[in-house]
Amino acid sequence: MATSGATDNLEVAILPLSDGRQIMVPLLALAEVQQVNFAGRPTGDLGEFTWRGYELDIHSLDEVCGLAAPSPERLTTVGVFKADKNMDPPFRALAFSGTASPGRVEPSWLTSVDLPPEGVFIGATRLHNDLYLIPDLPRMLYGEG
Repeated sequence: MATSGATDNLEVAILPLSDGRQIMVPLLALAEVQQVNFAGRPTGDLGEFTWRGYELDIHSLDEVCGLAAPSPERLTTVGVFKADKNMDPPFRALAFSGTASPGRVEPSWLTSVDLPPEGVFIGATRLHNDLYLIPDLPRMLYGEG
């Protein structure tokens, strides 16, 4: 995860899953976040998102994390993630339920906990009393899986 330079704080984005849990990703992985109306779209076909001249297929963050796809009515936001500059397109659009929250955390504040039995996560951590899941970034950014 990205550090802020002068300190050892990690700059992160907290993104909600449709079941109420949250994932933590490096803030630098996100290029932009926009509210989107998904009403009337079929599950599994969320359409495309036009962003800075790119036509990005929209995928569900929940599905990319190995969870069941939420109904489109529950999705409210699209995060444009930076993938690989050599990919076509070099971005990935993932829809999720709720809003993204930026934050800074000191690594010493994080406590490792067991992974949940469902989903594809590489880690889980507690920050104070809140649980955060750490997704498989290559899966998120490059569409693996």
